[in-house]
Amino acid sequence: MPKNIFFDLDHTIWDFNANADETLRELYDVYKIKELTGRNIDDFIAIYIRHNHNLWSLYRQNKVDKEVLRTKRFEDTFREMGVPEDKIPFNIWETYLEICPTKTKLLPGARETLDYLSGKYDIHMITNGFAETQRRKLKHSDLGKYFKTLTISEEVGVQKPHPLIFKTALLNAGSSLKTSHYVGDNFEADIKGALGSGWKAYWICDDWNDFVHEDCRIILDLRDLKKYF
Repeated sequence: MPKNIFFDLDHTIWDFNANADETLRELYDVYKIKELTGRNIDDFIAIYIRHNHNLWSLYRQNKVDKEVLRTKRFEDTFREMGVPEDKIPFNIWETYLEICPTKTKLLPGARETLDYLSGKYDIHMITNGFAETQRRKLKHSDLGKYFKTLTISEEVGVQKPHPLIFKTALLNAGSSLKTSHYVGDNFEADIKGALGSGWKAYWICDDWNDFVHEDCRIILDLRDLKKYF
């Protein structure tokens, strides 16, 4: 049995989709996007999500930097919606980053599971993302109290699935592979990264396409972890 359990943050504990959706709906009203584009709120959100996803993929490949990612996802969204350059609200990305990390929706069973595990194990976090943003999410959601250590890709200099971030997390926690397990949702970053670095992993997923690995268990809900710990 492990002594240390490491978690991903976004889409694993913190409900990124719900919190981002709520933030984007606020921005739609604040920036009067209906008047700017004539497009409805669902169109705005769908177009933004697509551009955000594509740019995060490029960021993980080191093809764009942090500032390009933060600004271009909104700029490309407005350009696709036909907004003239002089009408694009170029500061909207700052407002998004002010609001979104303060949202507090968690995945089902997240707090219940952390309460259960923290009484038995040392809990840690490994997260891709920007340090200031990730720390604000933990603070506003009252999650920081659960985690003994926090390993953030921006501070390490590489992102999951790079082995260095998993090695750094072990060093930060004073742990070893034999006593550490990892929980995450993203197959490429979390699961392939953890397994490739020799960890035992738990993949939160409802469509695993017959994936089987002796060191990986598939769970549908965080509360399923209680069956194993």
